[in-house]
Amino acid sequence: MNTALNRTNSFKAGLFLLTAIAAVGLIANLRQPREPEYDGLPLSEYLRSLTYSQVRLERSARDAIRAMGSDAVPHLINILDARESRFKTWFNEVADRQSFIRFRFQPLGPRQVHATMACQELGPIAAPAIPSLARLLDDPQLGHLAVAALAEIGPQTFPLLTNALASRWPSIRFAAVGHLRLTRPRERALPPLLAALRSDESQMRNLAAESLGALGFHSQEVIAALTALLDDPDTTVRVNAARSLGWSGGAAAGSFSRLLELHGSLNGQQGQLRVAEALASIDPAAAQRAGIVK
Repeated sequence: MNTALNRTNSFKAGLFLLTAIAAVGLIANLRQPREPEYDGLPLSEYLRSLTYSQVRLERSARDAIRAMGSDAVPHLINILDARESRFKTWFNEVADRQSFIRFRFQPLGPRQVHATMACQELGPIAAPAIPSLARLLDDPQLGHLAVAALAEIGPQTFPLLTNALASRWPSIRFAAVGHLRLTRPRERALPPLLAALRSDESQMRNLAAESLGALGFHSQEVIAALTALLDDPDTTVRVNAARSLGWSGGAAAGSFSRLLELHGSLNGQQGQLRVAEALASIDPAAAQRAGIVK
C-alpha cells in the first residue's frame, strides 16, 4: 500500500511540476511584444502557412505578411535572435511521454525558417533584420534561406553574399552564387561570378553561368568565359553555359560553331533543345541552314 501511495504522490508531484512549468511558459509568451495582425489573425498564423504545401494558402500568407510590412519586422527579429531553450526541449520530451500533458512549446527551428522566409518576402522593408540574418549564415539548416532574404533586401547586403561564397556549407555557397543575380548595380556581381566559373564544384560553375546570363552581361570577357565552359566535364554546366550565351544574342556569334558541336554531341540527350534555342537566338539564319530550327 505504501508503494502505491508513493507512486500516487510521485505522480501528483510530477503533474504539479509540469503544470507549473507550462504556466511559466505561458506567462513568458504573454510577456512577448504583441504580434501584428492582419484580417483578424496574428502574424504567427501566417508564418506557419508559408510551408503548408497548399499554394493558395501560402499565397495568402505572403500577401498578409507584405500587408503588415514594417510592423512585422520587430517580431521577426525576435524569432531570428532567439536561442532554443534546453528547458523547453526537455519539457517537450517529457510531455511526449505523458499523454495527459497537452501543452507543447513550439520548436524554434521551424519558426526561424518561417521568419527568414518572411524577411525574404518583405525585401527592403526587412533591412533592420540584416544583423540577425547575417548571424544565420553559418547555420547549415538556415543559411541558404538567410542568403535568399539578404539578397532581396538590397545592395547593402552584397558583402555578406560574397562572403557566403566561401561558406563551409555547400547549400550556402550555392545559394550565394545563385542569388548574386539579384545584385544591383549588376556590375558588382561580375568579379565574384567569373571567379565562381573556375570553382572545383560543378554546381557552383553551373549557377554562376546561369547568373551571368540572367544579369545580361554581353562583354567579350563574359562570352569567352562562358564559351570555355562548353568543354566542361559536366553536361549540365555545358548546357547552362550555352543557354546563357544564347541570351547574349548576336554578341555571342563567335561561339556559334562551338555551340553547334555541342548540339551534335548531345544527340537527343536532355539539354539539346536548350542548345538549339541558344543557336537560334545567336544566329537564326545560320541555325536554320544547319537544320537546327525550321
